[in-house]
Amino acid sequence: MLETAFFWFSIFLGPLVLAAWLIFARLSMARIEKDLMADGHSRPAPWDGIGGRVIWYAYAIALPLGPWNPEDDPLINVKLVRHYANRSDKVRAWALCVLVNLLLVVIVIGGPILGLF
Repeated sequence: MLETAFFWFSIFLGPLVLAAWLIFARLSMARIEKDLMADGHSRPAPWDGIGGRVIWYAYAIALPLGPWNPEDDPLINVKLVRHYANRSDKVRAWALCVLVNLLLVVIVIGGPILGLF
């Protein structure tokens, strides 16, 4: 029973994460980078480790400044990204962060409980 619930929840959550990732990357991150370049700034996160830049942008926009989102993050210019983010970007960033973290919780907790790894 638990294995079935884990399976269906993962099947449902996986595509949601992928969709949120792609929507945020194409609608928010691309627009922010375009606006930054138009204003003469360089890309705030110069390295993209297999799509990791999307998560950095989402966390920079969605989370309040603090230990999980430091203002002086060496990987991304948080203040600059937040300056260019609008309300829609914040909603998309928040949705992506919630879904990614929920998927991580399901994998980290569900996997060992069910003996998957």
